[in-house]
This record gives sequence, C-alpha cells and structure tokens, in this order.
Amino acid sequence: MSHFSVKFVKGEKKGVVISVSKKISKKAVTRNTIKRRVRAVLRDLEKKQELTSFLIIARPGAENIKGDELKKELKALLGL
Repeated sequence: MSHFSVKFVKGEKKGVVISVSKKISKKAVTRNTIKRRVRAVLRDLEKKQELTSFLIIARPGAENIKGDELKKELKALLGL
C-alpha cells in the first residue's frame, strides 16, 4: 500500500507542494513532521536528479513510515 500519491504539474516553474490533511493526523506537529521528512528526502534526490513541478499527497499510514522506506517509496513514485 502506498503512503503517498504524486500528481505531476505541467509548467515552467519547478517546485513541490506537499499536502497532509487532517484525516492523516489531527495534530499539526505530526502533519508538519511528515512534510519535513518528505522535504528532506526530496532535497537528497534533487542533488542527484533535476525535479519538475509536482504535488505529493500523504495517505493514511504516512505518519508511521520509516526513513529508508520513505525514500524508496518516493523514488518509485517519482520514477527515479
């Protein structure tokens, strides 16, 4: 089961939007932790690969995913 989904956006600007809804966690601290962890993985991937514009949506269970598993899942979703 995937903890994230990715939607690619066509356009000239490059950027990433990370969406974590209150359905995932009612606590802002938890939602922000998920966003920070995803940004950290993307920062590592960006050094190796040029990324385009896309939206990452967290799914239930994303708060429990570990670092290595998170990196593998995002690489697979982004096709890297």
